[in-house]
Amino acid sequence: MRTRPATPEDAETAANMVIADDIAAMGEPDYTLEDLHDEWGEADFDLAKDSLVVEDDGATIIAYAHFRAGDLLAVVDPHREGEGAGTRILEWAYERARQRGEDRIRQGIGANATSARNLLERHGFSVVRSYHRLERDVRATDEEPPGLRPLKDEDAHDLFAIYEAAFSPRPDYTPRPEDAWIQRQFGHHALDRDLSRVAEGKGFALTRRWPDEVAYIELLGVHPDHAGQGVGSSLLRAVFAATKNAGLRQTVLNVASDNPSAVALYERVGMTQRWRIDDYVKPLPD
Repeated sequence: MRTRPATPEDAETAANMVIADDIAAMGEPDYTLEDLHDEWGEADFDLAKDSLVVEDDGATIIAYAHFRAGDLLAVVDPHREGEGAGTRILEWAYERARQRGEDRIRQGIGANATSARNLLERHGFSVVRSYHRLERDVRATDEEPPGLRPLKDEDAHDLFAIYEAAFSPRPDYTPRPEDAWIQRQFGHHALDRDLSRVAEGKGFALTRRWPDEVAYIELLGVHPDHAGQGVGSSLLRAVFAATKNAGLRQTVLNVASDNPSAVALYERVGMTQRWRIDDYVKPLPD
């Protein structure tokens, strides 16, 4: 068994491994090759330093991992579990995290990923929260509320300010420079500006168009100065209406279990849970 950084030629193999892990852990894929290319293309991502593949003695890739601002994405071929590849990834992850100056390592684990869960717990990781995938099918009665508009590229600076105000108090907030945040959100291949909505100076819903006629709300943020005024529910209802008008069938999003106000909001507008990812964290140094 040997390790090395990933190369561009490994992209499809790595993405397929993540997809296979999603299916095993959650029952369906939640990743694409395009997602991998977006993540590799972020300004603060160094493929030669922030990625790892594990190969067996025959040069077959049996595991893959990469770092993004302390968040670890790591998968092992389900048919090759128990051979030590996961441990090799964690050893690399500890060293790379220290090099990057991270104060913790964080990885999401699907509800059914028993082997990965056991490995992380043996290494001192613990669950700090869960993320629930919520869904809502379009309804014939979905109508756009007044006062909102689709996303424009020139919104980026103002929306970053709203994001910082809304999310910086959250325990899962990760600080990022404005240009890195804009690249990650506005540069994503699936961002759909017509499905996204902006409440001028108050909030936004950044929405991606996924395969199978699905709209995914990547971020919904409301400035604290306008919390409790119905902005969040208006943004959601606007995305539901845009989803219907675009001929799509469903809207989905993720919500953290330790954000009860958001959970309550999504339940009020008729969203229900489909699956769960547990957020495992280990502080550094050990």
